[in-house]
Formats: sequence, C-alpha cells, structure tokens
Amino acid sequence: MWRWRIATPTMLCAMVLQAAICQSTQGQRNQPNPGAQRFVEFCAGCHGADGSGGDKAPSLLHPSNTAAGSDADLIRVVRDGTTGGMPPFAQIGDANIQAVIHYLRTLQGSARPTENTPEPALPGDANVGGALYFGKAQCSTCHLMQGVGGFIAADLTTYGANRTPDAILLALTSPDAPLVPSSRVASITTREGKKLTGVLRNEDNFTVALQTEDGRYHLFSRNDLASVQYTNHSLMPRDYSSRLSPKELDDIVSFLMLAGRRAQNDVSDARQSR
Repeated sequence: MWRWRIATPTMLCAMVLQAAICQSTQGQRNQPNPGAQRFVEFCAGCHGADGSGGDKAPSLLHPSNTAAGSDADLIRVVRDGTTGGMPPFAQIGDANIQAVIHYLRTLQGSARPTENTPEPALPGDANVGGALYFGKAQCSTCHLMQGVGGFIAADLTTYGANRTPDAILLALTSPDAPLVPSSRVASITTREGKKLTGVLRNEDNFTVALQTEDGRYHLFSRNDLASVQYTNHSLMPRDYSSRLSPKELDDIVSFLMLAGRRAQNDVSDARQSR
C-alpha cells in the first residue's frame, strides 16, 4: 500500500525558495537588457547597433579602439567625450554609463580572436545549419548570404566571423533585445484603404518611409495616411526557441560562423593578392 510522504517545514521552505528563484530567473530573462537599451539609444546611431562602426564613428570591437582600455578608461571617455569629436554623455548618469560599458564588453567578447586566441569551436553541424538557414528557418527570406536571399534585413555573409556562439544564439532567440529603431515594424493604412506592413525606415512630421518585405521603399505623405500602427518588434521571427530544437539552433549558429569565417578569409586573400 502506498504511503503519502508528509513534507516537513524544511522541505516546504526549500520548495518555496526554489519556486521563488525560478520565478525571479524567468522574470530576469524576460526583462530587456538596460545596457543594450542605452547603447541603442545613445551609441548605435554612430557606432552601429552591434558596435561594429559606421559612417560617423569607428568600430568599438577592435582592440586598438576600446577593447584594450580598462572599464575606468571607457567610463571616462563616455562621460567626458573625446577631442576627436565624440560628445560627452555625463547627462545620462553614472548608472547608465556603467550599463553601456557592461553591454559593450559583451559585444567585445564576440569580437574576432587575436592571433594568440583560438577561434570558438562550432557548436553544431554547419552543413545541416545551411539547409535550415535556406529552408525551415527561412532566414534567407530577409537576409542575403553570399549574394543569395532577401535584402530587407542585414547581409549575414560575414556576420558570424567575429561572434561567439552565445552571441549569435542570443540574436536568434531574443532578436528584439534590444530593438534597433531602424528595424521597427509598422503597419499603415492609406485614406484609400490600402494597407502595407514593413520596416519603418524613416518618419517625420510630414512623411513616412516604409520598406516592405519585397525590398521596395514606399514614401507617404502623412496627409495621405488614415493610420500608422507601430509595433515593438522587428521582422525577425520571435519563436525560434520553440520552432527550432536546441540542436537546430546550434547548427544554424555553426553555419553562420563558418560562412562568416570563409567570407572574411576570401576578402583577406583577395587583398593580399593585389
């Protein structure tokens, strides 16, 4: 005959504590990264959403720029600005500055290894990942890979060359943490009843520029629009964690890493042959 085991007070306390820890951990996972949010808000406009640089400012991932500096040095740079043209950001407060530096260190952790540091190992099967990329995962619908695919989103040909598996996996499973403003999806309805959904590329008091999934740009006068509905997400699927298995995700990560390394090596070889 079965006997029910009566929980002791100690066991009950442990169960309650475990439940509280799980709930707290789940809450933390659902909370956006404050450093990532501040980085997008104050830094991405010049240094790029991933810190790789842009037309206005250099990459923050290269050792000669910031990666070799101490946290104190970087805090001072962000707070006081530089003589080279970077404005001071003391007004955002020390807590936000420290959060930005912490997030920047996360980005730098995915930078290309030095000659003395081995490249991260591939976590899965790159060949299987390639099939998933162009098939089940439908990544090529929006992203170019070596000239093949869509072009409403970023070209991923060299994306995986400088990133760790964890960084790529996070981008796949939490694509909107943080949400880059230039990737925000919006739905518009014209006064004539035409409806379009796409990436909101630009807007002001007079016009709205929308890029639809086929890559076409549509410029509208606000006077011609009946409504503009904004979302808090990009076109990137937000269900990869449930749609794809952990192994499939590792395979896609491996494909992106290997494809990126090969593309970067091809560029280096081409330069050396000149």
